[in-house]
Amino acid sequence: MHNANIDLTGAKLLIVDDQPANLDVLYKSLRTAGYQVLAATDGASALQAALQEQPDLILLDIMMPPGIDGLEVCRRLKADPNTQNIPVIFLTAAEETPGVIRGFEAGGVDYVTKPFQFAEVLMRIRTHLEHTFLTRALAEKNRELEAEIAHRTVLGNRLTLMSEQEKERWGLEGFVGESRTIQEILEKISLIQNADKLSVLITGESGTGKEMIARAIHAGSSRSQEPFVVINCATIPAQLAESMLFGHLKGAFTGAERDQMGYFEMADGGTLFLDEIGSMPPDLQPKLLRVLEDGLIRPLGAPQDKAVDVRILTATNAPEGFRDDLYYRLARFTERLSDSRRRTARCPR
Repeated sequence: MHNANIDLTGAKLLIVDDQPANLDVLYKSLRTAGYQVLAATDGASALQAALQEQPDLILLDIMMPPGIDGLEVCRRLKADPNTQNIPVIFLTAAEETPGVIRGFEAGGVDYVTKPFQFAEVLMRIRTHLEHTFLTRALAEKNRELEAEIAHRTVLGNRLTLMSEQEKERWGLEGFVGESRTIQEILEKISLIQNADKLSVLITGESGTGKEMIARAIHAGSSRSQEPFVVINCATIPAQLAESMLFGHLKGAFTGAERDQMGYFEMADGGTLFLDEIGSMPPDLQPKLLRVLEDGLIRPLGAPQDKAVDVRILTATNAPEGFRDDLYYRLARFTERLSDSRRRTARCPR
């Protein structure tokens, strides 16, 4: 099934065939289908065009004049880091089955037989272009993930170094209350700050001060010298959520070029604040429950679990969509903030 969300318009194809008639038919048909099309009639010019133009896919004739035939072109493409990820579909006659097998061994991903059924050619091209584009998108997302995790690592270190300043700023003495309601909230916070095994769920609309309360709990706890890591679950891409939370090893998935620490490991020894917890992907909820129960995470690609010592605070504006067991585990202590409470308190200075 094709992915209708992937726009292949303008994708660049390179056709390599020493028969002008074949080139002409494919060139015109693929241009009409909306692709950019390049052509080469021999192996040497094909290698040069692939390196300079970086096509998204190559249609490569197996049987070309001796010297640099289609198989040798494919081998050289796959040996060059600049072209090794370009998918190659071989063009071959029906009786050239042994050549197709050698073509797969050389690194080809597919083949079409002559005379061409153009609907089949289009289908195979689209299938492999979609895979290529999805792989690129995943690699780009992973680069964004690595940059975000690197930023969070720096932030975590900075928070550790600044913990005394943070404690002074976010401690209960830094809050100014103008009502009995605020004083009651602060009294509750003082009671639970060092209840290290007590998970806390803070509910309320956006802007009511949920993160303020979480920071105050951390700042007054025995973990105040350790990182306070904030995650807005609503901003984590679903396909990267597990890797961002638990980390991954090099090679765990396409684009994972090195080991990366996840948010749980970054917060080890300190506090992890999961804001908008209701937006967490449902398939991650059992894994979060496991961390809450036994303190173990497993980075993607890792052969075994890793222990982390993290206090988890959570917040949501709509306590719905949770598994029952996860909700009750998160909501050992709950505090509901309202607009009226927000208006009676000022942020710490």
